[in-house]
Amino acid sequence: MLNERVEKMLPVAVFIFNKNSELMTRLSRVFDYLFVLRPTLFFPVWTVYAAGFFSAKRFLPETLQVDNSGWGLAVGIALSLLMGSAFILNQIVDVPTDKLNNKLFLIADGHISQPTAITETILLALVPLAIVAMYSPMMVVMFVVIYLVTGLFYSLPLFKWKDRPFLGIFANASGALLIFSAGWWVKNISLFKPLLHAVPYAAAVAAVYILTTIIDRKGDEKFNKVTIAVRYGMSVTVWLGMLCEILAVFSAWMLNDSLIFYPAILSFPFFIVAVKRQDAADVIRAIKFPILFLSLAICVLLPNYIALLTITYYLSKWYYYHRFGLRYPNLEAK
Repeated sequence: MLNERVEKMLPVAVFIFNKNSELMTRLSRVFDYLFVLRPTLFFPVWTVYAAGFFSAKRFLPETLQVDNSGWGLAVGIALSLLMGSAFILNQIVDVPTDKLNNKLFLIADGHISQPTAITETILLALVPLAIVAMYSPMMVVMFVVIYLVTGLFYSLPLFKWKDRPFLGIFANASGALLIFSAGWWVKNISLFKPLLHAVPYAAAVAAVYILTTIIDRKGDEKFNKVTIAVRYGMSVTVWLGMLCEILAVFSAWMLNDSLIFYPAILSFPFFIVAVKRQDAADVIRAIKFPILFLSLAICVLLPNYIALLTITYYLSKWYYYHRFGLRYPNLEAK
């Protein structure tokens, strides 16, 4: 009797599930213009920016700190839009390789047209400048330099720093340095101090970036991209990543910056294992966990930050699953 009821209810359940799945798929398409910004890449941007802000609060005398509590959020939003523009620009330039590599589908597969993507790129580059212009002309200069390094110089064919071994490292490290400085400038606009205190963060970002070139090595070789991993191979690349991680730990210790020191120390074993085994799974762990540890350290100082990270993470999982059938993002070593 029970089996008969189950058999009768099964088609109804399947119908409801399929209808719900179709609804979720249609709804997910609405988010294309948001997720072309690649929000999961905002995690390191937000984290390094927040680190700059809190470092200024800790290392500057109170007499030199400006009370700009509201501007911290406004500048952070503007920075997110600016980096979103840089991420779209990167996808526009890489359409041929993304299409062949079957990744970053939105522009490469025509879900968003290139003219629309270009328009969104321009708007997202200009709007942040208008926002920070109300704060300080110097912050406008900072944002322009950030966009030059992480957007134009990094992606445009005339420069293509991302496809060159040491310029790629320089772009990622200097991008982190500048984003950290933008956070610092919300409290105090100065030049030398934020650059000095940004060193461990720039080194940590460089360490992670260097290892990402190992994961992308086969695809990069196919399209004649000469990254550090393509030029020097796995062994040299993991060791260079390790050296940058050592620099992050040592400089954090020298600067007495516990905010980055403890996350760097916790990340260090992952780099040791990556160097010892030189296996892709171990390299992926060394890529994923450092930013997680630093983000959690920021959450200690800013508890609401965990809500932003959690919402972005699970909204991304919902979107990529219902839009493309992908289980992304994740913390698994794959």
